[in-house]
Amino acid sequence: MKTISAALALILFLNSLPGVVFAQILPLLEKEYFVAAGDVLSINVFPAEEFSKEVTVQPDGSIEIPLLGSVKVQGLRAGELEKLLTAKFSKYVSNPSVTINVRKFAANRVAIIGAVRAPGYREYREGMKILDLVADAHGLADYAQGDKARIFRKTKDADGKTREEVLNVDLAAVMNGQMDKNTVLLTGDIVYVPRKKYSMAAKWITDNMVPWLTLATFAFTAGILATTRR
Repeated sequence: MKTISAALALILFLNSLPGVVFAQILPLLEKEYFVAAGDVLSINVFPAEEFSKEVTVQPDGSIEIPLLGSVKVQGLRAGELEKLLTAKFSKYVSNPSVTINVRKFAANRVAIIGAVRAPGYREYREGMKILDLVADAHGLADYAQGDKARIFRKTKDADGKTREEVLNVDLAAVMNGQMDKNTVLLTGDIVYVPRKKYSMAAKWITDNMVPWLTLATFAFTAGILATTRR
């Protein structure tokens, strides 16, 4: 369930908009989520809104849609399901537009994206902390800006309204042993670790130029030694 291409796209998006809010990030990540039995999906059909509804994915991986009947959805990305339903509705509705939102995940999950080695969703465990999630993601990637990590979180107020918040996390401090900064996660959290802005150019130089410069230096040194010994 590793969606590396999506994560890279999100990195570029987030780097270009450092002040992005949670509401802009969640839809992008949801499109790469693999639908599972037990998930609750909100299906919005435009302009035929009478076919919009909220459905629960059945144990056999299917959902019941007005006009379409039973549709197998388990294992599809939310974005893929949008395209599938759009194609099916186009037989009955002129120029339909279908939007899928995951209202409730079947299992408690958290996600980590950005400069980590294995971005994607992970199963949430009671008492799970951000360092546990980074470890599950195989650690930080090269040029990660750990001191600028953020947690995007949705919580409910006393009146039942959903509140969105962004928590700043200093992963660099946690890695240096400051465990008081090892934030406890909640189910549904999305952790984003940005990449240093110069990292792409620096990585290209490191991967492509440094080996050649090292080889050239070795050859030059070997030439000097050979000349000296004559």
